[in-house]
Amino acid sequence: MSNRKTVLVVDDSQAIIDALTSAFEDAGYEVVTAGDGEEVFRKMASADPDALLLDIYMPKLNGADVCRLLKAHPHWKKTYLVLMSSRISDRELDMYHRLGADEILKKPFDPTNAVALVGKAVGAPPAA
Repeated sequence: MSNRKTVLVVDDSQAIIDALTSAFEDAGYEVVTAGDGEEVFRKMASADPDALLLDIYMPKLNGADVCRLLKAHPHWKKTYLVLMSSRISDRELDMYHRLGADEILKKPFDPTNAVALVGKAVGAPPAA
């Protein structure tokens, strides 16, 4: 089993998944991806990621639902959670922070900024 840090990237946009996967892999992280809110839980169970980057507006389960369920789970409640959205109001920002989001990134953003944010919170992967 790898001792690299693992990041789960969840978005219904393949372009965003590809950009974040490339940036995190280049930085030495192991990356697992999912395309909708329901898939998150299967991936969480199998990958046990150090951090989760989660799009708020997705099919099946949206970011608020996923956030609630993750933070209610005894093992996953401490997983570093970054929500991503292209449209979010100040009221929604407050709500997501109350639900347990550690950070919220407004799209579009530079994927290297997401890597730096996660690195500060969970640590950088060991050098190869």
